[in-house]
Amino acid sequence: MPIVFVHGVNTRANAGYRAGLEVKKALFKKHLAGATVGGRTFAQVPDPVFPYWGDLATTFAWNMASLPHGDMQSLGGGGDADIRPFLATVRDALSDELGNEPLIALAQRDFGQAVEVISSLALEQAAENLEKEVADFVLAAQAYAAAEPTPAWLGNLTTDDQLLGSLNLAITQQGGIQAQGLGDVINAIKTAANKLKTAATGLVGSAADKAGDFASSKLLGWTRDGLNANLGRFFGDIFIYFNGRGDNTAPGAIPQRVLAGYDEAMAGAAANEPFVVVGHSLGGVISYDLLSHFRADIEVDLFVSVGSQVAHFEEIKLYRNSNPSVQPPAKAHTPDNIKRWINVYDDVDIFSYACADVFDRVDFDVRYDTRTYLIKSHSEYFKQERFYERLRARIDELP
Repeated sequence: MPIVFVHGVNTRANAGYRAGLEVKKALFKKHLAGATVGGRTFAQVPDPVFPYWGDLATTFAWNMASLPHGDMQSLGGGGDADIRPFLATVRDALSDELGNEPLIALAQRDFGQAVEVISSLALEQAAENLEKEVADFVLAAQAYAAAEPTPAWLGNLTTDDQLLGSLNLAITQQGGIQAQGLGDVINAIKTAANKLKTAATGLVGSAADKAGDFASSKLLGWTRDGLNANLGRFFGDIFIYFNGRGDNTAPGAIPQRVLAGYDEAMAGAAANEPFVVVGHSLGGVISYDLLSHFRADIEVDLFVSVGSQVAHFEEIKLYRNSNPSVQPPAKAHTPDNIKRWINVYDDVDIFSYACADVFDRVDFDVRYDTRTYLIKSHSEYFKQERFYERLRARIDELP
């Protein structure tokens, strides 16, 4: 079964990106094998094709020097900007004050969610030449949490370091993961966890740590530097795509790169296997634009848009096939070559949109809770094994 995964904004080829590809490969293979779409069966799932276009996306001449720095005081202590969304996720999951050991506090409330936070930390702290080890850890840790949602050893722990050490021991003992290289991965996670602990310590007892006083509006001000950087790349990548996409007679650089990925996947397809396109964020927008105009001859058995803005840009009529005369109560026509469509969004992901009220044929608009916070949620879907489990369940429900 050929699967093409088209990434979204803010994606650049680094160790975390490469480790994430290994996670996606393994989880697509594990959870989509044997599923059927439109009478075509995923008999065996080969490695997905991942057309990379991040090198063609936004660059900033002054390295974002235009963003304000230093003027926004964090509420009660802050920590590194890249750690704050993790802190917000943990704080939001706890009903009382944060405490000085945030990961163990979360794990003793919800072990699975704590493992997802640890997995995300691992991917974001991935080092060069350890991408496979990071992916192995993430896959093993989430599989262990699914099998052992309340491990017996958890109640005896009191520190975050103990949690990470015990989790490392547990997944090594269960087999299926090589201990070699895993120590470096755990050490990197411990470094990030210590930053998280430092930020949590500064927050404990402050106004922001009180129940009901850690709302998204406060977090927006609390993380303005990180949020502005993400928004800058988000809108920059969108402008780069739409400004340079060309048309079906002369596709631009990004469409050429993604279309080559489609052709590569289809060339290796076995007979009677479905063709699946998965688009995350702007990757869903790009995929819809290409399939509806640039290559309407490509038949896609299943289109999966995740955390995407497909319907948003149809409302603005930005696609090559958008028809300005189609207005409510009518709906935009889903291209005939897209046979089935599953759209996934998270209510707290400010970059994700529903599709069923805009397009005339969407099989499922799926609400999925990443259990993270605000802008952090946008990057978390494909790091979580339960996302793939939920996707498979929806595929099995397709007509």
